[in-house]
Amino acid sequence: MDYLRVSTEQQRQGYGISYSAKKTAKYIAAKGWEHVDTFKDEGVPGSLPWQERDDLPRLMELARQEPKPFDVVVVSETRAIGRKDRAFWRWVWELQDLGVFVAVVDKDIDNTTEDGESAMREEANYAFKEYTRIRVRTQNGIQEKAEEGGHPGGVAPYGWRIQNQGRKGESRVVLDVCPADEHCTAVHETDVLKQAWRLVVERAKNCRQAAMALNAEGIRTRGGNLWTAQNLRRRLQSQAVQKGRMVYRNPLTAGRKKGTKLGMDGQPANGQTVVIELPRLFSESEIERLNKALARNARSRRSAENASVHPLSKRVFGACGKHYTGLDRCDRPGRMYRCTGKIEAHPGAKVCNCSQVDADALEERVWGEVCALLQDPARLTAMALDWLDMATGQQTNHAERVADLNKKIEAQDQAIATMMILAAKSGKSPEAVAKATKALEDEREELAKLRDEAIAWQKEGELAQQRAHDLQALADVARTRMREMTPQEKAEVCDLLDLKVTLNGPVPKKVRADDTLTAWFRERGRGVPVLDDVAWERVRHLFEGADRRNRKDRLSHRAVLEAVLLKARSGMTWKELPESYGKATGLTTRYQRWVASGLFEEAMEALKDCESTPLPDLYPLPPLLVEGKIDPRLLVRVPASPHETVTRARV
Repeated sequence: MDYLRVSTEQQRQGYGISYSAKKTAKYIAAKGWEHVDTFKDEGVPGSLPWQERDDLPRLMELARQEPKPFDVVVVSETRAIGRKDRAFWRWVWELQDLGVFVAVVDKDIDNTTEDGESAMREEANYAFKEYTRIRVRTQNGIQEKAEEGGHPGGVAPYGWRIQNQGRKGESRVVLDVCPADEHCTAVHETDVLKQAWRLVVERAKNCRQAAMALNAEGIRTRGGNLWTAQNLRRRLQSQAVQKGRMVYRNPLTAGRKKGTKLGMDGQPANGQTVVIELPRLFSESEIERLNKALARNARSRRSAENASVHPLSKRVFGACGKHYTGLDRCDRPGRMYRCTGKIEAHPGAKVCNCSQVDADALEERVWGEVCALLQDPARLTAMALDWLDMATGQQTNHAERVADLNKKIEAQDQAIATMMILAAKSGKSPEAVAKATKALEDEREELAKLRDEAIAWQKEGELAQQRAHDLQALADVARTRMREMTPQEKAEVCDLLDLKVTLNGPVPKKVRADDTLTAWFRERGRGVPVLDDVAWERVRHLFEGADRRNRKDRLSHRAVLEAVLLKARSGMTWKELPESYGKATGLTTRYQRWVASGLFEEAMEALKDCESTPLPDLYPLPPLLVEGKIDPRLLVRVPASPHETVTRARV
């Protein structure tokens, strides 16, 4: 078995991966080993643990089989395994505990013996240090360049360009104005921003109208796309336009696709934040006028503290394939989910026809499915068995490895002490003694690092075993508290379950708003009685003295009552009722007389224990597919584990 990994796109496209494959194939043949299979991770960084790579998890599944299809994994060099201690040793140790060893081609070493493992440790340490040196040197150079006001890399802000690009130490960010004479006919980005300023400030257009005007003039974005209101607003509100500066390693961009990477202290991991001053495009007074115009045309939004929580935001997908986001109604109380496919790609672009979905109705249905899933004893038992298997599998000789590393550290301490005694007896200087013991001390430091890593892994395994016993607590939560969780807590659970809801069909049209009839049943939480012969006998005496008044109103009281209950049960209007019940005006008149006299309420009280049917959903929903990855211990507030069970349920 051989494993190949390259990280860069250039290597992935050819030379790196093919060259490594030739090396490992030749090595396997020279050893006389049988080649079982090849696993490749192309374009994958060496800092990722094996669980987060593409093909390595498949290799680990085979390594756990009995009998094992292979007993050695061959790599071309130590860097193929990983560029960090955590990524390297966890994989090597887990294979070793499974009885599978690793061989490195370029040094002809493997960890089947203690000497081979020591040699592999030295090579790995060298690779880690080399990686760190390159990274630090590169980042320091970029940092220095940014602090000197030069261009540290990447694209320039919109409206600016990179001058002397490619010239070491000379590149600068300058305004994108015409470098030629005044007769230049090309449209530069500064021209676009100035035109947008005039449209928004002087012609009082909002951003959508301004974007449409730019598109109509044939002006496109830097990427050649049509302008959108959001894109134009972002450009006008950028740091470069507003304050004449760009921020390198900006902590506020952390979490974005190409944002700043933060360290454990919340500060940029690769260097300090640097503010680079840029030549201004607009004066202070022009910026003030621009911001007033943008604020005037901005859509009113609720403040963060007044905004409602939508637990299923970005987790519901419609027929168009786009996701839904939460929406608070501005015209009246209530919450909705709206498909993002209705957002224009550019002003005037075609949008989807997905209907809005009532938030309360959707959340009640989905949350009911989640609760039912977690209240199912059979499913919880199956999860518990999976969890116990996982926890047991992670307890793989950690204690023995820690004890072995402690012995090696003790032996190293004795060797260092012996070396210092011998050096002192021979009369060597302190500098000579330090030089003589440096290699031993470096080795001891690396052993201590590995011991600490093994202890951390051991604790994680113990925690995983403890998590398995928390399933009973989860069952108690599911039975007693999940129905009463706050919207914010439900949103957290949806995140933890990685919930996904698919609308399998168009959203049905909402039934007409409740009138006094349907509202009567809905407010009391009652179903609509079924008026069979037995039920009619209960209330017939109430209607015997009821006055019909209008001679044209020939329908019996029972027929009118049936029509009234049919309307309540179906949500139909009076005019939509079958013609056999007569005209809508006659039905309405008699029903109103019953309500005014108290007869209707008296009859419904008499029928409250009879068979009934539920009211129609005020906001009907299409069939739903609810999917989630169930990590049950997460709901009892314990740390996560990579083990997950995918669960599907059709609603």
